[in-house]
Amino acid sequence: MEKRPKPIFLILGVVFSLLAGIVIGRALRYKHPSVLANFTNLPEQKIVNSGQPDELEATPSPMQETLPNEMLLIIPELTEEPDWMKFGGLDLMNGEVSFDFETKCDGGDQVIIPPVKIVSWHLDVFEDGEFGIGKNVAVAWEHLGYEGLWIHSGWDFWSERSPATDLQYFIETDELNEVQPLERIESRLNECLRGNQVSLEQRGQTFRGEVAAAVRVPAVGVEELSNHTMDLVPYLAQTYPQSGFADLDEDALLIFFCGRAALDERTDPDAGYWTQTRYVIALEPVE
Repeated sequence: MEKRPKPIFLILGVVFSLLAGIVIGRALRYKHPSVLANFTNLPEQKIVNSGQPDELEATPSPMQETLPNEMLLIIPELTEEPDWMKFGGLDLMNGEVSFDFETKCDGGDQVIIPPVKIVSWHLDVFEDGEFGIGKNVAVAWEHLGYEGLWIHSGWDFWSERSPATDLQYFIETDELNEVQPLERIESRLNECLRGNQVSLEQRGQTFRGEVAAAVRVPAVGVEELSNHTMDLVPYLAQTYPQSGFADLDEDALLIFFCGRAALDERTDPDAGYWTQTRYVIALEPVE
């Protein structure tokens, strides 16, 4: 006569199966599906933390064969730290930085990006977990004299909030946090943010700037945008001539983050809920 299995073992099996599923889910946590697509054209940096992968090359040392019978003069290579990621009097690589945006809407509400640690782009920055959803980290890049920060927005699978979430919500939603039609979203971006002041704070030091340019790239334009990460400002200036990027100074700082589809906008079935569109906001220092 076969013994019937005890219920306690069945319960334990179910519990351990659930725990295993949670652990696996945690390990395979949500990743930005389009981050790699947007930076596939970035070449590998040759100098750590330089942010200028194409411009800095090591000078080759003299070959020993040229002086076979003479004492070689060994000249040490001088590596100069590039002068980049500066905004006014702030060195953005020297500590966490927060952003406080003044607005013309909702009674003059302020919108804040909490302090973020800025790391230089490198080949594995989107794969090694350093720049994960929900982390207070921004990735810095530079090309054609313009510098920018990629910052995550939205929430991940574990309800972890990304730094640019409040800014995204301010642009896209109403007081009930409901996504609005396209016309209202673009109005919020251009009339409530563009031309307004922003304060950057780092280690108790504050420097003021202004939102000099702003653009929302819809889902139908994201793929094309992904091919212009290395000439971002000229591309935006030509494709979106009313955005303000044609008149942008080279001392500007770009903030690049994702957005949702508008209420009346066609969505991209291949993109995630939080990654339907792209926002690029340019800040210029104010003396």
